Amino acid sequence: MATQPRPRPGLSTIQLRNRMILSAQRIINEHWPRVDRCPVCGCGWPCPPTKTAYDYLATVGQGGWAPPGRTGRP
Repeated sequence: MATQPRPRPGLSTIQLRNRMILSAQRIINEHWPRVDRCPVCGCGWPCPPTKTAYDYLATVGQGGWAPPGRTGRP
């Protein structure tokens, strides 16, 4: 009977948190408004994906994050 290889361990908690932070920041950057409208969704600011991303960043202590070169928070 052949033995199966052991599954490789997944991401650590810290690695997962860091990836989620980067993903939230990417969402905010891509959905940043152009004249009070989301360029991806086309809806008013803040769009639902951006609101969710800001909510997540707030839970990890980075709620005031804004894309580089852009100031303020919605």
